[in-house]
Parts: sequence; structure tokens; C-alpha cells
Amino acid sequence: MKLSKIFTSHMVFSRNIPVRIYGEGIGKAEIHFAGQKKTVLSDENSWMVEFPAMEYGGPYSITAVFEDNTEILHDIYIGEVFLFAGQSNMQFKMKTTNTPMELYNSNDKLRIYSTDRIETNDYYGSCDGWVVCDKEYVGELSAIAYLTGNEISKSKDIAVGVITCYQGASVIESWVPENTFEKMNICIPVEKKFEDHVNEEFSGWNREGVLYSFALSQVIPFPLSAVVWYQGESDASEEEGRVYCDELCALINIWRKDFLNEELPFVVIQIADCISRAGEGWSLIQKAQMEVQSKLPYVKTVISADVCENDEIHPKTKHKLAQRVSEAVSGYIN
Repeated sequence: MKLSKIFTSHMVFSRNIPVRIYGEGIGKAEIHFAGQKKTVLSDENSWMVEFPAMEYGGPYSITAVFEDNTEILHDIYIGEVFLFAGQSNMQFKMKTTNTPMELYNSNDKLRIYSTDRIETNDYYGSCDGWVVCDKEYVGELSAIAYLTGNEISKSKDIAVGVITCYQGASVIESWVPENTFEKMNICIPVEKKFEDHVNEEFSGWNREGVLYSFALSQVIPFPLSAVVWYQGESDASEEEGRVYCDELCALINIWRKDFLNEELPFVVIQIADCISRAGEGWSLIQKAQMEVQSKLPYVKTVISADVCENDEIHPKTKHKLAQRVSEAVSGYIN
């Protein structure tokens, strides 16, 4: 038996949500956390225990006593945990932005976990467990994820866990289970979809369910405080734009079920204007991203057009946008 990969030293659990600890293997185990003990008797390949929800605090430790080994994790905090997911604008690194250098900070209360990625040539695309934020490598982090997490951690003086799960040029149907949209009678011919769907360079991940089963599954069902979603550029044909709101609503409902929280907050970042991609499809995606907050509860849309450049698909001004994301997220954790 063993703990799942996401459980390492320096991790963060969400405040006011049951502490969910899980792993793989058959057998008996004792899980110790914050002075409490749970016994596991597993006759299947997966197991899970829950400890009562806790307020901000730490550091704590986890001791998992298995029949053939013991795992001990240190420096664990109760804080807020946010999942940052999407495509290239979520992946966009700090070092490629115009963020002022004074915002590159070390922060021992900000902890980062990055899922393994299909693209393996990204310096900080994957990591061996949770890491404490150090100014030395901030430039390699997702700008939106780092800036948002750092702002919330410092302004509220709490531990914040940032989970990044992104893939540039990814389409929305890759982030939900296979055949999800077909079951909704959304069947757009491939020739009517945006070109990223058929680009050979992106074929490793732009198929139904690929990123859902490869990337998102790595963190399900870790307890989350909120999800920040930044995607849509690769679904910007007119036909896709007309159904994107329905697709995004389906994604949100599926993820909420997977993460065992029907009220899991979502912050949706509306893609900025882009002169080179201006057209009906792009506008329809923006409209859909605005409408989703009226379709489902606990969803907020953050506008980016007035604080980001409009002459490139990857706006460099991410720090002003991250401030808005921080404000939106903070509204769910007060």
C-alpha cells in the first residue's frame, strides 16, 4: 500500500473541508494526522480516509503506517488550495510576462504542485511533489497561478496551495471524459472546428478525454477551495463558440462531482481581445465565458480585455489580471 503521488511534505489542505487522504493498494494501514488516527482496511486497489475539517494552521505531519513500510510527511498546513487549469495563457510563465521584478517573491507559505505533463521538455512542467515557493524559480511558474496564490497568501497571511494542470493549445473536449459532448448531442464536424483540433503538433493531447484521464486524474479527488479556468482560444470557430457555454457548464459539473464538492467555486477568465484572431468565433467564446456565471451557481467570470494587450494571443500583462482573479477567488474564502 502507498499514498497517492500528490501526498508529500510541504503540502496544503483546504480549510473547512474534510481532510481527504487516499492512496493505492490492498491491505491494512493506520493514518495519523493532527493527533488523530484512522484505520484503513482495503480490499480494492484504492482507499481513502477523511479527517474532520480544520481551521487555518500548521505545521502538521502525516504518518502512514502500512504493513510493509511507513511514510512520514512533514511541514503540512491547513490553508486554501486552488487548481489552475487551462491552456497556454494559464501555462504562460512569469519570465515571459512584463511583471515588475518586485513581485518575484519567495514565500514559505506558498506551496506549488504541478501535474505531470504530456510535454516533458517544460523545465517546471512537472515536479516531484509539493515545493515551497522560492524566488529563484518563480520565473518558471505559471504567471496567473503564482501571482494569484502569492497575493492571497500574503494579503491574508495564510498558507496557499497552488496546483497547476495545463496544456498549451488544448481543446475543451480533452478536459472531460470521452464522449461527454456526444451524449449532449454536440457533434461538430472536424472541418467546422478550430484548426488546433487537427494540428499534428497538438495531436498528443487534443483528443477526447486525453487530458482529463492523463492530467486531471492525477489530482482527483484532492480537496480544493476553488478552480481557476483559463481556456478557449483553441475552440474559437463559430460553430464551437455557439456551444462553448454548454460545454463549459458540463465540464464544471463533471469536475465538481469528481472533486466531491457540488458547490466547488469556479473562476473563469475571459480571454482577452486579440486583433489577429478577431472574428465571430472569438467573440462567441468571450460571450460564452461571460454567460456561464449566470448558468451555474458559484461561478465568477473575470474580464481581461481592459487590462491586457489586444495585439497578441498571449498578453504579457498578467499581474493586473491576477489581481482580479485574486479578488474573485477571495470572495469565496472569506
